[in-house]
Amino acid sequence: MDDSKADDVFAAISEEFSTTDIRTVYKFVDVIGGGHFGTVRRAHPKSDPEVTYAVKSILRADIAKDIKLLEEELFILKQVDHPNIVKFHQSFIDYRYVHIVMEYCTGGELFDRIVSAHKFTEKHACEIMEQMLSAVKHLHEHGIVHRDLKPENFLMSDTSEGAEVKLIDFGLSKRFSNKD
Repeated sequence: MDDSKADDVFAAISEEFSTTDIRTVYKFVDVIGGGHFGTVRRAHPKSDPEVTYAVKSILRADIAKDIKLLEEELFILKQVDHPNIVKFHQSFIDYRYVHIVMEYCTGGELFDRIVSAHKFTEKHACEIMEQMLSAVKHLHEHGIVHRDLKPENFLMSDTSEGAEVKLIDFGLSKRFSNKD
């Protein structure tokens, strides 16, 4: 897709993003993850280095053909407010990237926690499942289906044994109505 067509595609959702250069607001620290549609880096506001966020950066050229997925992801992240769903903070757009600033979770993926623990007590497994199901229930009550539930898409809020789980990665999510 040439640059002019890509610009047309992004024009429809440009009001969703700040056009301020993200590097004037945030200092990127390091890469903490990546996936099919982007890279996730740890960053902090230049005004407060004690606060840390996760910034998902997606190449505009990679998402231009699937712009509806990005629209859905942003809409959903802005709509949901639940202790077991990662919190959205803000979004930026520049000539190469779309940046989504979200809550930073220090505890890693639930998948890695499962592998390293080898087993959970029944009580601990119940606590984790209750949080996971609470997040999914919240989404369904708001007409949202995640469509990519797996241990890799739940992060632990911190490294403690009793850390909360946080549902992430709404790139495949969809809105639905009961009329569907």
